[in-house]
Amino acid sequence: MVEQLYTNLPIFFAVQRCRKTIQAVKPYNEQPRLFSKMNTELFIASRYLRSKKRKFFSLSTAIAIGGIFVGVAALLITLSMMNGFQNELRRRILGGTPHIIVRKYFNEPVADYEELVTKLSRHQFVKALAPFVIQKSIVRFKKRMDGVILKGVNAELEKGITEIEHKMISGIFDLEGGCVLGVELAHNLMASVGDTLIIASPFGDRLGLFPRAKKLILKGIFDFGYYDYNSTIVYMDLKDIQSLYEMGNYVSGIQLSVDDVYKTPQYSESIKKELGYPYRAQDWIETNHSVFAALKLEKIITFIVLTLIIIVAGFNIVGSLVNMVKKKTREIGILRSYGFTSKGIMRIFIYHGSIIGILGTALGLIFAFIACFVLSKIVFIDLPGNVYFIDTLPVEMSFHDFVITAGAAIIISFLATIYPARRATQLTTVEALRNE
Repeated sequence: MVEQLYTNLPIFFAVQRCRKTIQAVKPYNEQPRLFSKMNTELFIASRYLRSKKRKFFSLSTAIAIGGIFVGVAALLITLSMMNGFQNELRRRILGGTPHIIVRKYFNEPVADYEELVTKLSRHQFVKALAPFVIQKSIVRFKKRMDGVILKGVNAELEKGITEIEHKMISGIFDLEGGCVLGVELAHNLMASVGDTLIIASPFGDRLGLFPRAKKLILKGIFDFGYYDYNSTIVYMDLKDIQSLYEMGNYVSGIQLSVDDVYKTPQYSESIKKELGYPYRAQDWIETNHSVFAALKLEKIITFIVLTLIIIVAGFNIVGSLVNMVKKKTREIGILRSYGFTSKGIMRIFIYHGSIIGILGTALGLIFAFIACFVLSKIVFIDLPGNVYFIDTLPVEMSFHDFVITAGAAIIISFLATIYPARRATQLTTVEALRNE
């Protein structure tokens, strides 16, 4: 075989010009005990990563690595922001929302709520429960007024249901002869702790009667970090709101706190089966279903869209390898003459593209981790609370997201190597050298 090659002078000179490549590969083929065939292919693949000066990555390699790096980093940072936003929103909603609410259908008032409390307290998963009254009304301070949701509760029992006591930023959570409201509502009314507010029931029971009103002292201002709560809810004593609306001993329902907030759908079903009609149980997930469904869909769409960046980077790898196959035609012919099979040549270019994908993915993972860590410690971005529900941009990294993104990037990089690698195997030894 060698004698036939050297009878053709152009091929002879081509072999001479590639002497350095031969010398680099030959020792590995001559020492099978120390270096396996796979190691030889990896060595050649890694050698192709570098420029002609053998010091740094070639320009095409750097661009291909950069594409994977940017795609992975952008995807992970975005997903971490969305995780943080969703989890922070969940925490803030849970801070001011009962885990489960038991009410009658059509929001009819509950008369025998003491008996209902007794039945519900028998469940082992119930940590705390409390009656409540919900009404819509108007609050006025001087010449300013706003529409609000009045929530009548027992102050001591409410502390076991929500985190209202720990969310006070001014004053105290004391409802005896007074009320507490959210920071946004306080700003709108220009009211502060100690001011006297007027709570009105807009309509009387019969036409022609004047609306009922009650004066209450503002005892405290809370901040749940959730705009809807801070701008609409006013806490009153349960007896005060029953008196204002002439409800007697009726309540709107019973609110529960349970041991596991993620099992509330199962707990709700258990309560529904026990109580039956006309009672219904609604958990916090069902109450805020539209919000979390929108966030979940947004995260899926974002993942798909940003994965396209990685796919574009995969096309960069395809272009880089196709160009390399053209440039390395001579070397491929020489490798074939030294006994490399088509599969061996194919593995060289697969390893080459896979190394690019792994390097780009690793750099993207490291950069995303550092960026997310910094963003989680330092608040760079403030959000308008009336638009995004919360006023800061939280960041939370998920191991699951990192694994899925890294796996997707490496798989895309591997798939991008198949076409150029197969194209390299189609070159025959004599034709590859003769074309040089």
